[in-house]
Amino acid sequence: MKQLRTVGPLLQLGWVVAFSTLIPLGIGLLLDRRFGTAPLLTLVGALVGIVAGTFGTVRIAVRTLDALGRPPETQPDTETETIGKEDKA
Repeated sequence: MKQLRTVGPLLQLGWVVAFSTLIPLGIGLLLDRRFGTAPLLTLVGALVGIVAGTFGTVRIAVRTLDALGRPPETQPDTETETIGKEDKA
């Protein structure tokens, strides 16, 4: 189950890149058609989308690498803790 939690963000990667690139590009296209400024706003939208996609990709990659590099969480051994406390007393 832990492996699935680690792979989950990587599965989001495609959607993040697609949506963060296509939405600003589409907005640029619509604004170019409305104001007749083609291809200026389309290029601006594409540039904004590429930057947003890059930031999203880096954020997901860093978060995933942090999760992989973290040591596994273990439950404290209660028997060992009580023995240690008895020795100190």
